[in-house]
Amino acid sequence: MTAKETIQRLKQRLADPSLKIAIIPHISPDGDAAGACSALWQLFDALGMQARLLSCDYFPDYLRWLPRVSDAISFQNRPGECKEWLREAGLLCMLDHNTLAREGDLEPITRKFRGEILMIDHHPDPEGATYRFSDTRVSSTCELLYTLIAKAWGKAIIHPGIANALYAGISTDTGCLSHNSSRPRTYRVIADLLALGMQKERVHDHLYQRCSLSRLRLEGHCLLNKMTIEEEYPLAIIPVTRQELEKFDFKDGDLEGVVNMPLAIERVLVSVQITERKERVKFSFRSKGEIPVNLWAKRYFGGGGHRNAAGGQLALPLDECVQLLRESAAWFFSEHVNDTRG
Repeated sequence: MTAKETIQRLKQRLADPSLKIAIIPHISPDGDAAGACSALWQLFDALGMQARLLSCDYFPDYLRWLPRVSDAISFQNRPGECKEWLREAGLLCMLDHNTLAREGDLEPITRKFRGEILMIDHHPDPEGATYRFSDTRVSSTCELLYTLIAKAWGKAIIHPGIANALYAGISTDTGCLSHNSSRPRTYRVIADLLALGMQKERVHDHLYQRCSLSRLRLEGHCLLNKMTIEEEYPLAIIPVTRQELEKFDFKDGDLEGVVNMPLAIERVLVSVQITERKERVKFSFRSKGEIPVNLWAKRYFGGGGHRNAAGGQLALPLDECVQLLRESAAWFFSEHVNDTRG
């Protein structure tokens, strides 16, 4: 089925005003996931549809300014409402993830979902869906969602609130257009969003200029006291304990972007942040150029993602996770990096 035919089928399905819709991001939603959820729910509002935003955990504070994000229902404190809405919904929207396994505590429920599924995502190897819009070449899910909205309903339906949300996702998922943003199409989309009323200064203010003092100190602690550069490989490692997070009054999103900072060092080609959380240890991988850190994340750390930005998680002690990273570095750099010494 062509993309045009899929869009027509989706539009016909959304013409039913009695349809109830569940919107779900991946676990630990980032800017792209939050922006896409916000934009899609605003679109459904404009179409007069009944929708709810359900999340496995919580959206970080720095993204709660996005329209509708503060109305999300978290499974952590309102599991009954999540289950009830999923029983009633006829359409499940998977945003910025390509498998139900990325939905955390919601996965056992969504695996039993018997309605239709809409997937909008830009990660490789997507699962099946009733309506699937997936393209790994696209900078972000928000860019892909913009294209879908424009083709299906026309650009006129994109008001400033939707435009702001879409740009927030594009900006954060490309590191302010520093990576995954070489396609001219990405810049044309941003130009369109500006013409449609996107408030660039407001978006940047919320995303990049409202840092708390404790967050800034945590970032400094990570770079000054925690970051190490491996002697054998051009690899930076930043391990962070739960105790350190508590010391600096950590809030979800406070470490956003820290993993990118070591890449400013000339000889560092790969940066990995390893963060100890309550039930698991989370890995964030970043790389320069053509280095496919998603393969490393997938093979050893139960994750995946993009070539230059990937993640994973393990239910192991933090020191064992750091040891596994160092031990597996030999495989990764010998197989996938030509210049292992930077």
